Amino acid sequence: MKRVGNAFKGILGGFVFILIGIVLLWWNEGNNVRNIKTTAEMDKIVVDVPSDKVDSANEGKLVATHGKVINEEEMFDETFNVKVQTPIMKRVVEVYQWDEDSDTDEDGHTTYSYKKVWDTDIIDSGNFHDKNKVNPKTKPYEDQVYTSKDVSVGAFSLTDEQISTLSTKADYTNFDLETANKLNLTASSKYLTTSKNLDSPSIGDVRISFAYNDSSELSVLAVQSGNSFVDFVSSAGKNVNRVMDGSHSGHDMINVIKKENNFIKWLLRFLGTILIIGGIGAILKPISAITSYVPLLGSLVGAAVGLVSMLLGLALSFVVIAIAWVRWRPVLGISLLVGAAVLIVFLIMRGKKSKKPTDTPVQQEQPVQEENTQQ
Repeated sequence: MKRVGNAFKGILGGFVFILIGIVLLWWNEGNNVRNIKTTAEMDKIVVDVPSDKVDSANEGKLVATHGKVINEEEMFDETFNVKVQTPIMKRVVEVYQWDEDSDTDEDGHTTYSYKKVWDTDIIDSGNFHDKNKVNPKTKPYEDQVYTSKDVSVGAFSLTDEQISTLSTKADYTNFDLETANKLNLTASSKYLTTSKNLDSPSIGDVRISFAYNDSSELSVLAVQSGNSFVDFVSSAGKNVNRVMDGSHSGHDMINVIKKENNFIKWLLRFLGTILIIGGIGAILKPISAITSYVPLLGSLVGAAVGLVSMLLGLALSFVVIAIAWVRWRPVLGISLLVGAAVLIVFLIMRGKKSKKPTDTPVQQEQPVQEENTQQ
């Protein structure tokens, strides 16, 4: 009966999952509406301006500009003697470690599995079930970010916050071998490492890499403030201040933001729905746990509980989203609810009509009158 007890213990967790899912779905719909209003507002007022000069007539306006990156400063990591002329450079330090995963079945039996991974954070092995799996307690070097103090796009100066958001897609490979040897490191492709063989590393091995921004042109979407920029604050309360690699118009950058917002919207809808389905499944789990001792019945009930959990979870998620639309998008939300109600009524009426017996009258046969013949 242990699995039944564990199932009942999960009921509270199920309600918590459902609550978190509902809150996430509600917040996501409101945030999505604010994002839509913000991008629509930006589409109407954005001004594309050249970057070769600052026009005071655009002061306080949402502007989009692009131009050549001007940066004279060289980023320098003194420890590893890494130098590169760039607005931003990042040092990433990873350690090869054990990672534990556990799985508990319906009877409460827990099995543990282990895999080796590169991770920038130290994984605490003190609580591992297998005490023979031991990770290092510290990293020999820490991660580091280096940013330039003076970066311009044409005649416009980027703020420190803008510089810190620049991408770091380029890998540094021009390592100083003499410095590496002094630190007992070897250079392998884009890494400095303590490993004898990066294709087959050992627990505790370290690899260090450097990434930086190598864009020759940048595009900016923000409010012009002097020869620099500040955040655009929409009427919906969203802040926008973007710097992108390459040369893009204002509407192109806004379209990128729209795609990002759309991806996040559907991702959070999926996560919220999964949480609700999982929560309902946890609440209904005692039913399948009780019947699980009867092999055939247990499997059938378990499948039914899974199907019911999914259908109820989807239904509840749709209801939450629909109510959120009524709150955030009244016209669309009410229209969808009315349309759904009309469809449900139509299907119910159609179902009732199909169950009625046919009233087609049955024709009775007329008796055949026999003629009396006189003989």
